[in-house]
Amino acid sequence: RNAVYGPGFRNVDLSITKNTPMGGKMRTQLRLEVFNLFNTANYGQPGRIVTVGSTSLGVITNTRFPTGDSGSARQVQFAAKVLF
Repeated sequence: RNAVYGPGFRNVDLSITKNTPMGGKMRTQLRLEVFNLFNTANYGQPGRIVTVGSTSLGVITNTRFPTGDSGSARQVQFAAKVLF
């Protein structure tokens, strides 16, 4: 059990928010969010299948979560909102 260990998972996200009053109770909020700030590749688990003639044991063939929000390539989003 646990004979093959995969690589670690590293991910750094950043969020910056600025609130600006517009008069009275109104204000605007600007937001910048960056996911996977350093664009780090997170590799998948190595092959664990042991069969005769198989060359995939211990070989990493993909990145972890190649699509979606968890571990994908760097993503940047901007948002603006009016609060009243």
